[in-house]
Amino acid sequence: MKRILASLYMCFVKLVASLCRRLKRQNKMVMLITFSDSPEQISKKMVEMKVTPETIVFYDPRLDTTKIAQNFMRMIPMTKKTLVSRIYHMCTAKIVMVDNYFPELAAMKWADGTVCIQIWHASGALKKFAWEDKSVLTRTKGEQARFKRVYASFTHVVAGSDVMGDIFKRSFLLSESELLKIGVPSTDYFFQKEEVTKMHERYRAKYGKQTILYAPTYRDNELQAATLLLDVELMRERLKDKYVLLLKLHPAITHQLDIPEDDFVRVVNSTESMKEVLAGSDILVTDYSSTPIDFSLLNRPVYFYTPDLEQYDSERGLVTGYTDLIPGAPYQTTDALSKAILEETASPSQMASFQAKWNKYSTGQSSQNLVSFIQKNL
Repeated sequence: MKRILASLYMCFVKLVASLCRRLKRQNKMVMLITFSDSPEQISKKMVEMKVTPETIVFYDPRLDTTKIAQNFMRMIPMTKKTLVSRIYHMCTAKIVMVDNYFPELAAMKWADGTVCIQIWHASGALKKFAWEDKSVLTRTKGEQARFKRVYASFTHVVAGSDVMGDIFKRSFLLSESELLKIGVPSTDYFFQKEEVTKMHERYRAKYGKQTILYAPTYRDNELQAATLLLDVELMRERLKDKYVLLLKLHPAITHQLDIPEDDFVRVVNSTESMKEVLAGSDILVTDYSSTPIDFSLLNRPVYFYTPDLEQYDSERGLVTGYTDLIPGAPYQTTDALSKAILEETASPSQMASFQAKWNKYSTGQSSQNLVSFIQKNL
C-alpha cells in the first residue's frame, strides 16, 4: 500500500512540475532544509555580503528557524499543503538549494542555467548512505530508478574534503566536475572562537564538571525497539566524580526509554543545536555518525563506542576501512570505554590527522565561498 501511495504521489508531483516548467524563471533562490546549522551560517553570510535575492525557504516544521530567517526570505513550512507551492518555486527559480534527499526532485527537469546545490547535512560519512546504503538492494527497480533521478537533479554537491568528495561520487553517482570543494558551511561556527569559548564556559558553569557527550547515530530499527547500548550505571560508577554524562539521542528513542536524570546523567533536549552541544562538551563518545568530523575542529578527545559494529556493517554498511579512518580504536564494551576515558588514551596526533583529512576545505570560509558561487549564478 505504501508503494502504491508513493507512486500516486510522484505522479501528482510530475503533473504539477510539467505545468510549472512552462512558466518563466525568476531571479530567486529556493531552499529545502531539514537541518539548521548550514542554513544559519549561509543566511548570515548572505546579509554580510549583501547577496539578498528573493529567497523562499521551505523548512521542516520541527526546525527552529529564528536564527535562519532574514528579511529577504519567505519562510514556509514543508507540509502537504505547501507541496504545489514548493514545486512551483523550484521550477521557476535560478538556484535550488537542498540539504537532504527529497523525492520531489525526481520530477524536476531544470531549465538551462538553473543550478541545484546539495549542501548535505553532514560534514563527512563513516556509514554508507544513498546509493551505497545496503538497504537499496531490497528496493524495487522503480524505487531505485527514482533514487537515481533525485541524485541526477544535483548539479553541484558541496564537499569539505577529497575523501568526502569521493564518497559523494559513489553515493550520489556523480562525476568530479559536479563537486564544489569549498568546505561545509556549518563548520564555520567552529572557527568563531569567541562563540565557541562562551558556549564551553556556559556548559562548565551549568554542569560544574567536565562533560562527556554520548551522541550515537540513529539506527533504522529503533522506532520499533529502542535500546541504549551504553551501560550508564557502569559509567556512573567509574566517572561520576569527574564528569557529567550528556545524552543526545534521537527524539523517538528518548521518549521510548524514559531515561531518569540526576547529577550524573542529563538528557540533551532535541531542540538544542548540535553545533552548540558539541562546542559545550569536553569529550565526545559516538559510533558511526559524522559528529566527530565537526568535533575534531575543537581539538578535543573523541572515543568510538561500537558494540554492534559487525551487525551494523552487515545491515547498513560502514565506509570501507572504517577502523583505519577513525582516530583511535573502537571500543566494544562500556568497561573498555570508561577505562580509556579515565586513562585519557585519545591521541591528539591521530585527532589532528583525522581533522585534516575530513576538513581539508572547511577552513572557516565555507559560507563565503558558497555565497560567492550563488552570486555568480544569479
